[in-house]
Amino acid sequence: MKKFKFKPKVTKDREATEEELKCIEETEEMLAKEQKLPPTSQMARDIAKTHWKSLKSWLRGSQTITTTEEAERRWEICKGCPFLLYDETNPDTNKKDGRCSHCACFMNVKVHYAVAECPIDKWKKHCGCDCDCEHGECDE
Repeated sequence: MKKFKFKPKVTKDREATEEELKCIEETEEMLAKEQKLPPTSQMARDIAKTHWKSLKSWLRGSQTITTTEEAERRWEICKGCPFLLYDETNPDTNKKDGRCSHCACFMNVKVHYAVAECPIDKWKKHCGCDCDCEHGECDE
């Protein structure tokens, strides 16, 4: 059996200093305000659902990609939303990708899908058909 040379020294218990208590309190407040992304499984489900709707729309001959104006309108709404989180700068676009803390999607990409919707109803889908498109299902 190998013996360790390092032995921890027993120290006396002490009360936390005011500075330490303040640091702990500030850290707890910061963590309470921190927005976290949903689990990866939820993000994968939302991406799969959006792609499935796009495929169905494409098979019907409807619009799958929204207009530039509509995508920009949606993105402006997202940029003003408190649930949009910014990630690291994307090396391909040299821009910061925004992710929604509700669905975890990259919203600067999702806004271009005609069948995509904001997870908290700030903007709706626009598939280009003449129907009302209730509940994400298009009859056309």
